[in-house]
Amino acid sequence: MIYANETKLEKIVIRFGIGTIIFLVALAVLALAPLPVSAQQNPSIAGDYSGTLGPLHVKLHLKVDAAGAVKGTLDSPDRGAIGIRCANFNVDGQSVTFTVPAVQGTWKGTVAADGTLTGTWDQGNSLPLNFARDVAAPPEKAAKTSVGDKKSQVPSVTQPSA
Repeated sequence: MIYANETKLEKIVIRFGIGTIIFLVALAVLALAPLPVSAQQNPSIAGDYSGTLGPLHVKLHLKVDAAGAVKGTLDSPDRGAIGIRCANFNVDGQSVTFTVPAVQGTWKGTVAADGTLTGTWDQGNSLPLNFARDVAAPPEKAAKTSVGDKKSQVPSVTQPSA
């Protein structure tokens, strides 16, 4: 009889062990399974944006290719600077950073669900620079000039005097 109880006990232990193993395997599969697509996607930042840096109007134009690489240009219409190249884009979740080599400037901020970019421009002094998505951009002028990396035409931001 003791022998029969041991067999019954062994069966319980084996079933418990198998059940535990199955549970752990299922848990591991769930942990490794891809998250739903909506939870993985970063907010889309492609598009045109407008902002103000002190008294200056600033336009930001962003494109995202199929691989997710971001390219962009910056305009300062008040200074006549159009198409200033942006570089070193880093998008990590809602965090976005990029540089503007022509003016040795850096923008760091976040993107909200509504597409607003909230951040700080640093070009020696840090100033708030927030961008709102342009809903409908007016047609561009045909006589637009591209400044590329010409430092003489790009805006320089200074702290407003008190």
